[in-house]
Amino acid sequence: MSREYRSLARALQPQPTHDRRSLLFRLTAFTIRHLPEIIVVWLLVRAWQIVAGGIGPVWTDVAAGGLALALMSWRRSRRFVVGLFASMLTRARLRAAFTELRLTRRSGRLPFTVAVMPTAVGERVWLCCPVGVSAEDIADETDRLRSACFAREVRITRSQRFSAFLTVDVIRRDPLGATAKVPSSLGRRGYVRQPNQGW
Repeated sequence: MSREYRSLARALQPQPTHDRRSLLFRLTAFTIRHLPEIIVVWLLVRAWQIVAGGIGPVWTDVAAGGLALALMSWRRSRRFVVGLFASMLTRARLRAAFTELRLTRRSGRLPFTVAVMPTAVGERVWLCCPVGVSAEDIADETDRLRSACFAREVRITRSQRFSAFLTVDVIRRDPLGATAKVPSSLGRRGYVRQPNQGW
């Protein structure tokens, strides 16, 4: 099936009018979907409570501010923190984009996010497609997914063994586009001939 027919089929697909699932199921799904954010918030609140009980809330706020400043000043820790928040943002934006682009089942079920991991150039998302959604459907919308994730490029890779599983690479940075020159030690060791210098 061509890309145009797949796009037309998604445009004509009816949106579910209401959710027939029980309240308990929806709460469980919401908890599982937002489990990383819940864990991060709970850990931060619990750590603040423990430290505030020992040194007081004022000094706890001062220590938290100093720790945040130190984390954002060191390059590696800053990359880790930014990558963590970027992964959460990417997962939320992909879910919103799948809903808007109708990359769902007729019942409204979205592709399941198996894992999200920061990479050197952005984020990598592993998805499991439900029945009725294929990797080709998602690959047809890479331009809109790129815009939704504020990314430079989005690449879709389907698993060769299980076609329901696919990888979404969200590219944010170009490692070859560095503006600073990388120094080389080859010239100092004599491997590179200097100007006006013979071998």
